[in-house]
Amino acid sequence: MLSEPRTISLVAEFIYMPTTHTAEKLREVYSEVCRTCGYENFTRIQGGARIEARETDGAGFSQLNVMADRVQLIEDHTGISVEQFGKKIVEALSIVLSAINVPVLLVQQNKVRVTTTPSRYKTASDFLARSVFKFQSEQLEPLGRPNSVGGFRMAFPGTTQNPEAFNVRIESYVRDPRALYIENVGTFKSPLQQATLGEVETRLRLCSEFIGENVFEFLSLYDRGESE
Repeated sequence: MLSEPRTISLVAEFIYMPTTHTAEKLREVYSEVCRTCGYENFTRIQGGARIEARETDGAGFSQLNVMADRVQLIEDHTGISVEQFGKKIVEALSIVLSAINVPVLLVQQNKVRVTTTPSRYKTASDFLARSVFKFQSEQLEPLGRPNSVGGFRMAFPGTTQNPEAFNVRIESYVRDPRALYIENVGTFKSPLQQATLGEVETRLRLCSEFIGENVFEFLSLYDRGESE
């Protein structure tokens, strides 16, 4: 049985028609999101600004990037939940769109990244090689040197019933050889406006649930082999 998933990173990106942001408008955004969303630092970048807050131990960070053609929000190793992130996105976007006068968001793309640990294998690489791909040692001999199985990708195009497209990456986690790293990138092409920003939370939840329900059910079928 796979361990309970641990969310390590959340990213939401919203694309709009290219526009020019004045320093005055960017400072207006900075002032408001620092007051309501907990950001602290402001840095000018090409075409816009980066507004962020970092954990005191330096391990995690929150980031809001306002660029010429998109807004990007990142929570990396901050411990924030999907639900909390969704609410933060809506609040920050409402401020940003009002300040920079962008009426329509054309595309939303979410990235949900989690880790989990197989129960019956010492490493994620063993789990992938021996259970998911069922490689035998003699099958790997032609490679001519020691190896480890890194992972694989799965693409799920949109359908009439589920118009969002998902791209899932599953691989061994660099920071912990025992753990699997799972990323789901969800792309939503229905435009958003101020009045419909609430849909952002639903879309983020769909990405997370696809991992926690569908991908986990799939991988759990393979976490039943003999222990190392």
